[in-house]
Amino acid sequence: MSHLSSALTRRGFISSVVAATAPLMCGTNLGEASVVSNDDFLTDLRRRCYQYFIDAADPVTGLVSDRGMRNGGGFSEHASSASCGFALASYAIAPNSGLENFDSARERTRLTLRSLVEIAQHHNGFVYHFIGRSDGGRRMNCEASTVDTALMLAGVICSETTFGDDIEIKSLCRELIGRTNWQSMLGDGNCLHMGWSPEHGLLPYQWDRFSELTILVLMAIGAPNHAIDPSAWNAWKRDRILNYRGESFLSYPPLFVHQYPMAFFDFRAVRSPSGRSYWKNSVTAHHAQIEFLSRLAERFPEELGHYNEQLWGITSSDSVSGYRDWGGPYEDDRFEPDRGIDGTVVPSASAGGLAVVPEQAIATLQYQRNQFGDQIYGRYGFANAFNPATGWVSRDVIGIDTGISLLMAENLRSGGVWSTFMQHPLPQRAFRLAGFTPV
Repeated sequence: MSHLSSALTRRGFISSVVAATAPLMCGTNLGEASVVSNDDFLTDLRRRCYQYFIDAADPVTGLVSDRGMRNGGGFSEHASSASCGFALASYAIAPNSGLENFDSARERTRLTLRSLVEIAQHHNGFVYHFIGRSDGGRRMNCEASTVDTALMLAGVICSETTFGDDIEIKSLCRELIGRTNWQSMLGDGNCLHMGWSPEHGLLPYQWDRFSELTILVLMAIGAPNHAIDPSAWNAWKRDRILNYRGESFLSYPPLFVHQYPMAFFDFRAVRSPSGRSYWKNSVTAHHAQIEFLSRLAERFPEELGHYNEQLWGITSSDSVSGYRDWGGPYEDDRFEPDRGIDGTVVPSASAGGLAVVPEQAIATLQYQRNQFGDQIYGRYGFANAFNPATGWVSRDVIGIDTGISLLMAENLRSGGVWSTFMQHPLPQRAFRLAGFTPV
């Protein structure tokens, strides 16, 4: 069984959700959106994504809904700890990116941090994957999640960097970071468990193969309290290795794996102890997916023929049949629609690559917006997913996908997330202890 296949994984609890649909006529330009420059488009995208974190935050607790309708409203009653992390990171970059003034962003941050400390249910500092938006209580019998907590803490780190002159905010941030007992989640083989639940204790699944685990392992190594030994960086398996035009790369098919750690840790100018550039690895993984989808289009023109360099991107997302953990490629020289790939396009797959493969990402996002207009592009930016071949469009946006779109757009514009996050001593210590060195 794949280490991400458990029903208790980060995205697994919503895998059975079937999103509502809206009509989309393939081949017809439905958009009234005018053609705009790349800079103007990215400014507009960032603004719309940020609006989600304003609207989806509970006005009393500041906890952020996991999902909402793409044109406003319909927010889920449950928040996700990861969405709260993306919200905090977004608030932290807002003053310098023109999204909101300093005082307003600081007060949003204060409210969310207070609730994460005071009411969000947790185990040894690990906040439950889904918590009540209004009361912070555990929802959906979910796990206290290591990776969702890592993403939450990445936002907390950004909060302390930007707003740390505020005594209360600094104290709240240090409480959240300091109480997280990473050692309590360490399993056999020096790998972290995916989570803990009251019913089952430590989940049997561990972060033991390449995935988005890079962010949580580094966070655990760099933690000021309850840190794990730096040798944990070398404990997980470096597979599967694929090849793209003579370049080998560590692969996991959904592109978010190659984006979430890159949004915070600045891997661009460092190499791991083995000499690997995880930044270059991410770049190669994006190029490999573009080629993979283009080859699928050649082989299956009726269902998948719309995939090309102008229209690409799949990562875990909504689909007409529910939430799917899909991506690609899966094997060298295998061009098959594995995991049920049905022609769905996921805008956050390319938006999450804006700082990684900017030319290709901007091109497809501009094409999607101009071709399909307000059928897929609304109050919070792009719909979570759509299928040009069938006319299906997800009703919703999802907080973590909207968040990665915003953060990577800002990293492309200014490097603002990287500079904010990397000023903090935790990521600096993590890189040093894990043995990363400058290129």
